[in-house]
Amino acid sequence: MAAIIQMILRFFTFVIAFFTRPFRFEGKVENFKVTSYIRGDSVHSAADLNSEDFDIITDLIIFECATFNSKGEVEYDEAKMERVMSAVRTVIGDRDIHITLNLLGPRGNTDSDDWKKQMKVQSTEHNKAFKSGALERNVLDVLKKYGFDGVHFDYEYPITNDAWHYFNKFLVSLRAYLRDEYTLGVALSAWNVSLTSGAVSAIDTLELMTYDYVDANGKHATYEDTVTQIKKLKYKGVPKDKINIGLPFYSRPKDMSPYWYDFIDCYDKMNKDGWYHCDEINKDCWFNTSEVISQKTEYAINNGFGGVMIWHYSCDLSLSHEDSLLRAIGEMVDKHY
Repeated sequence: MAAIIQMILRFFTFVIAFFTRPFRFEGKVENFKVTSYIRGDSVHSAADLNSEDFDIITDLIIFECATFNSKGEVEYDEAKMERVMSAVRTVIGDRDIHITLNLLGPRGNTDSDDWKKQMKVQSTEHNKAFKSGALERNVLDVLKKYGFDGVHFDYEYPITNDAWHYFNKFLVSLRAYLRDEYTLGVALSAWNVSLTSGAVSAIDTLELMTYDYVDANGKHATYEDTVTQIKKLKYKGVPKDKINIGLPFYSRPKDMSPYWYDFIDCYDKMNKDGWYHCDEINKDCWFNTSEVISQKTEYAINNGFGGVMIWHYSCDLSLSHEDSLLRAIGEMVDKHY
């Protein structure tokens, strides 16, 4: 009888210890990424960046500094590139921050108002570049010249089988040029991921653009909708630890009309539920507050994703501000790591 009582006591001791221990999810990645896009047009000197932010940010994607044309040539303004990279490196100092260059492709010219036709024309120009045999070499040259750690492609949007065919082939080909010396990333929307297994192996990261859509109430990229989009994606063969979940530091009107509002410009005019009313256009938009950003970051950590991605850096408040979105990310990462 005494042995049975001891067994019962040990069982309840185990149960109490199990449910009161610090809970850890076995699937979370070891090195969680906090990746931020930095727009080149917003960086004129080191004064436009805050040094303390890079105690949280682990990876940077430099945007608006380079493009490629249909001939496979990489085009950029040397003075702008040098200005931005000088400012970034000055502020980062000796921190180990991974810096990649984002390349946007040719848009293509069309008078059509049909979005699908616009995307088809754009893809035709992209296909020329991907088939040129020159883009791989030119990408490698610019990465070497400016000391980048890798390259990212933000392709919006390859919506045809033909477009995906050439994009996938190019990613595999580019990987052979980059070898293991540079990283390769892509930014895609959850509704438009058709990477082949070869392309999945070729890339290091997928920046998942889980934003720029509203729910039935006009709320922009809610936590619930973000999780729903990710679950519908089912990762399309991309390992979760390669996926960074996109976090919007901006908002759009309820009707998705072509206006973009930065969190830093509206936070003090929002109501307690995150709504902001723009008198100029008489429209409402809903922001991801620090609470929502915290919730999404925790979801990414607890579900084994590689990290989170911020669009974009200059939309946020100073890290010392209690409503800073980056601060919310940092506090959640500190909680779990």
